Amino acid sequence: MGRTMSFYDLRDAMAQPGCPVCRLMAAAVEHYLDTLLWENVNDAGARQQIRRARGFCNQHAWQLVAGGSSLGAVIITRDVLQNLLRLLEDAGFQAPAVSLRRRAKHALEGRRPPPANAQLVAQLGPQAPCPACAQAETTEEVLIATLVEGLLGDDGLLPAYRASEGMCLKHFRQALSEARSPAVFEALVDVQRTKWQQLVEQLSEIVRKEDYRFRDEPRGEEVGASLRAIAALCGPRASAK
Repeated sequence: MGRTMSFYDLRDAMAQPGCPVCRLMAAAVEHYLDTLLWENVNDAGARQQIRRARGFCNQHAWQLVAGGSSLGAVIITRDVLQNLLRLLEDAGFQAPAVSLRRRAKHALEGRRPPPANAQLVAQLGPQAPCPACAQAETTEEVLIATLVEGLLGDDGLLPAYRASEGMCLKHFRQALSEARSPAVFEALVDVQRTKWQQLVEQLSEIVRKEDYRFRDEPRGEEVGASLRAIAALCGPRASAK
């Protein structure tokens, strides 16, 4: 079968620490944001997408200014705020849609009362996904499909996958959902079982060496296992970069 760039990206990422899919998703988002700031700030389509999303999610908004608030970030943020201000120009108070008696009944029953100003509140909320999150999700779908399709066969990804630290739980589940043959399923499970067993053994070694009888023993492969285990369950720690 023909090999795509995603195949080779995955193979390279498997030689690095952590989940290869998480690593490549982070790289794709970083590339998207850098390209946005330095090449696409004035792109009408990109700006409209960001306006509809009401900017970026918390993680990606702060990643946008991780290296300092560039002129591009200023222009984008101003544009979003100007768009939100237009929604406030003719805004008027909107009472809750139900009567005071009905609201009291909801309160007595422990139900959330209907909101005031519902139309404006809805308009101020995101009308589209965070563009950086959308980029990450698209990259994720391509990578999972590439991994499953390219896992077996001549010069497949299986040897690199075996030598890697495995996938995080989320991406392992997604890969299993894409597996279309018993052979791919068994290969995925076999590798992941081995990686998790290694982590369990390393964590057990940390616990053992906390015993006063073994505290003087030198540390080995278990060093850093607690952080690797968290990453295996939840993915890498969110950071600005």
